[in-house]
Amino acid sequence: MSSSSSPNPPLPAQPPAHGHARGHGLGLAPELSLEAGLQQLRELGTGFEQAFFAERLLALQAQALSAAHELELAAFELLGRSTAPAEDPKELLVRARDLLDQAQAQESWLACAASWRAIQWIQTRLKLHHAALESVAQAVALYEKAGHPELALLMQAARCPVLFMAEMYPELREACAKLLLERERLPVATVQMLLNSAASAAYYLANEEPEPRLAHGFWQECLHLHQESLALTERHGLVYAGSLAHLNLSVVHATLGQRQACRQHLEQLRAMAGDKPLPASWQLWMRLCAVLLDCHEASGGPTQAQAWHALLAVDTELAQTPSYSVGHRDAVLQALRQFGERWGYMDQALRAGLTQLQQERERKRELSRALGETVHAVMERPRLLQANAQLTRQGSELEQSLAQRNQELSHALAKVQAEASIRAAAEAALQKAHDELEAQVRARSAELELALRTLMRQEKQLALSRMVVGVAHEMNTPLGNARMAASTMQDQCQDLRAQTQLGQLRRSELDQALNRLQEGSELVDRNLARAGQLVERFKALAISQHQEAPQQLDLAAQLRQWAQAWQGRLPGPDFRLDISGLPERLAWQGFPRALHEVLDQLFDNSLQHGWAGRTQGWAGLALSQIRTPGDETEEREAVQLLWQDDGPGIPAEHLPHVLEPFFSTRLGQGGSGLGLSTAHSLVCELMGGRLELQSPPGQGCQVRITLPLSLSRPSIGGSPTAAGMSGRSALSSASCLAPPEPKP
Repeated sequence: MSSSSSPNPPLPAQPPAHGHARGHGLGLAPELSLEAGLQQLRELGTGFEQAFFAERLLALQAQALSAAHELELAAFELLGRSTAPAEDPKELLVRARDLLDQAQAQESWLACAASWRAIQWIQTRLKLHHAALESVAQAVALYEKAGHPELALLMQAARCPVLFMAEMYPELREACAKLLLERERLPVATVQMLLNSAASAAYYLANEEPEPRLAHGFWQECLHLHQESLALTERHGLVYAGSLAHLNLSVVHATLGQRQACRQHLEQLRAMAGDKPLPASWQLWMRLCAVLLDCHEASGGPTQAQAWHALLAVDTELAQTPSYSVGHRDAVLQALRQFGERWGYMDQALRAGLTQLQQERERKRELSRALGETVHAVMERPRLLQANAQLTRQGSELEQSLAQRNQELSHALAKVQAEASIRAAAEAALQKAHDELEAQVRARSAELELALRTLMRQEKQLALSRMVVGVAHEMNTPLGNARMAASTMQDQCQDLRAQTQLGQLRRSELDQALNRLQEGSELVDRNLARAGQLVERFKALAISQHQEAPQQLDLAAQLRQWAQAWQGRLPGPDFRLDISGLPERLAWQGFPRALHEVLDQLFDNSLQHGWAGRTQGWAGLALSQIRTPGDETEEREAVQLLWQDDGPGIPAEHLPHVLEPFFSTRLGQGGSGLGLSTAHSLVCELMGGRLELQSPPGQGCQVRITLPLSLSRPSIGGSPTAAGMSGRSALSSASCLAPPEPKP
């Protein structure tokens, strides 16, 4: 009857594994002297170590013994027989009292203490717990009197299982705490028993405590003690106690609804058990853990009803199970009360409370019958009557508490029903308001869609107007110059014809006239060529006119070749162009002529805008390989080119328009406003990439170009149709603001 193995809900007792005995050095040693062997037997019988008890007892009985030693061994033999179910405890009690009388007559205090120890075990089996506590006190006093303080301390620890079975949880908690302060003097198995008993006391105090704050403290104390017990078993290799600690922790976590922790301990318990079957009561606790977790996880609806019915099914099953399920039934009834009150099953919650009261009464009647049927009950009648009166008083208080709780539950049910009616009305009003709001949203969405279409149409018209004005302005200058030169040439021809008819033309005048005609012809040719170039650059905005097939090439080598050409075009020795990030070789499939046109345009922009009027300057081109976000299954490989210079940059008011065709601050001064617009179209539409332009104040201009590494991959910049639309929304706003950089 090893109470040390009882977890917070009581489980059937089992003898500890041999590892417990090794934990504090109580293994068998046949060569020990008689006195040393007796001392070891006393520690085994008093310190909850039964693995070697019977074998050591037989070995000592075979030796020559004194009368005092014979009495002591006879008492220990009764102690061992008291754990056998076939033995009649009443007969054992009479025999133990006889041994006590003989030991007292011989003043053999160690034999008296052993007799009281045997009496205590028998009384515990008869559920005479208060009498058993008195027997423990007698044994403690006798061991101290005999000069064995270590055995007295072990006997004080033996009080704890008795207090637990007597349901004296506050006293058990206090006793364990006091003994654990002297844990260095106690065997490992005894310390583990004290931790387990203290945790059991905290478990039941938490279940009985109506104040949530105090109950929370008891739960935390219970968890801490079980975790400390588990750590102790792991340090000393106590397999059975370790399995028991995992089971206890899983029950507590399940009661508190801590799903992950509960399942972790259950998994460790199964792993420790391996292929060996667990005791039936343990399997029942594990099943109850699963039901409690389902109840805590239920969130209404079918899951709540399913969890509730599962809990009721377990309660129905436990009503017909063997006696070891009493602790399980208490836990289930407590859960029925808790979740019944929470979910509104008031009738079942009340019935669970009444069942708990009925079980308490049955235990009280059983105790009363045992008191009346045993000899020791007659001897200890005043004390037991007092305990019975206390239990009766507690039962009456529980009845009053349940009646009061039933009344409170009835009021709560009425309140819930009223709140349900109010909530139904509120939900109906909310649904009506929701429907009205949806109608307003649909109407507003239609209005916004119409306004958006109008705005897009206006944006397109505005962009088209800007483009037409730019074309007219650019074409007007070369065409006007050509017309002026042609008019001058016409006047000169008329003068030559008149002088020829009059015969007054001299050779020198003819040479001057021919020179002027040649100059006029060259002027006409230059301006018509300029107009032709503008037309061609305007046509370049249409990517369908770009005649180039994709090629496979070494991009790093190509960039080095272009960089050498740009170095030769730098305006002076104090201007520098840096190329960085180029690998030895980089295979790229794309349009090299289009890419060269784009980068050449960026170099021209740095020459014309970034370095205008300066005697020194810097520009740089950096290459890097990145991965851009793809679809749900993969990322895309890409190459990124960053062009930047140290020029004045682009004013913030111009930044949204620089990618529009014919937008330039130098119209009529050599700037056509088509360079960046053409570069944007080539990158986004032809090469399937993305062009991003930034100009932080005081940091020059930065142009980031992202291109797919292979044309077999989808494009990076999005739909070419969207990128090729004319207007500010397609050419400017979507590309000038740089999105977050992709992760390399």
